[in-house]
Amino acid sequence: MKPTNRFVVFIILLVVLQVSCGVKKGRESAERAVEKFHTQLNAGQFHEIYAESDEGFRQAISEADATALFDAVRRKLGIVQEAKSSGWHVNANTAGTFWTLGYDVVFSEGKAVEQFVFKIDGEKALLFNYNVNSPLLITR
Repeated sequence: MKPTNRFVVFIILLVVLQVSCGVKKGRESAERAVEKFHTQLNAGQFHEIYAESDEGFRQAISEADATALFDAVRRKLGIVQEAKSSGWHVNANTAGTFWTLGYDVVFSEGKAVEQFVFKIDGEKALLFNYNVNSPLLITR
């Protein structure tokens, strides 16, 4: 192999390594953020969840509406007992890097499917969007 070809292969390997390390760190940050969200949800720390979220989340929903959502989840579904990842996706664009994580969750009162979107800001994963689906949340 020519020296220039070896150099090109070396550069490509460095880029792949850097990207894979970034993906791993982003996923780990987002997974830790889900654990923290569940801990705060269980403790009724709805204001803290909202205050620590991304600006985009806070622009999309008022604190009163977010608190009402978190309270309804806690009241109707109960405490998070187990959460299993059901998949993830990463999207990087000019607005930032966004991680979407899906979870199958067992609460004390039943099951739900959650989807989180986190915006990665340095080492932190900030809540950008939250969705929860469960028959127990249907109101009459």
